[in-house]
Amino acid sequence: MASDYSQVPIIQCSYQLALEAHQTIARFPKHLRFELGTRIVGGSQDFLERVITANFIRDPKLRAEALSGLSAGLFTTRMNIRLARDLRAISPGQAAQLTLRLEDLQKQLTGWLSWTQSKMQQKPSSPTNTPS
Repeated sequence: MASDYSQVPIIQCSYQLALEAHQTIARFPKHLRFELGTRIVGGSQDFLERVITANFIRDPKLRAEALSGLSAGLFTTRMNIRLARDLRAISPGQAAQLTLRLEDLQKQLTGWLSWTQSKMQQKPSSPTNTPS
C-alpha cells in the first residue's frame, strides 16, 4: 500500500474522474442537474471511495471481492454520461473526455483484479516442520 496516493495510478485517475464529473455537472441544465448529474457524480465518487478502500485490503481474496463489483458501477456511470450527452446536457467533447477516463479506469481495474486473482492462486510458502 502506498502512503502517497498520488503514486497510485487508479486512485489518481478515479480522483480526476470525480473532479471532472463535478465540474461538468455544474453546467448541466437545472432540470437535469439534480437527478442525472447527481447520479454521475455519485457514481464517480463511489468508485473513488471503493478503490481507496480496496487499496487498504491486504488479503487477495477480500480485495478481489471488493474489486469485483466495480465494473458494473463504471458501466452505469458511462451510460449516464451517454444519456447526458444525448439530452444535450454536455457536449460530445465533454462526454468523450469522461468516457476516455472511464475506459482507462476499466483497464486499470481489470489489470488490478487479474493481478489480485493471480496472487490468490499462489500458494503461500510455509516452513515445513519436520521432526528430527
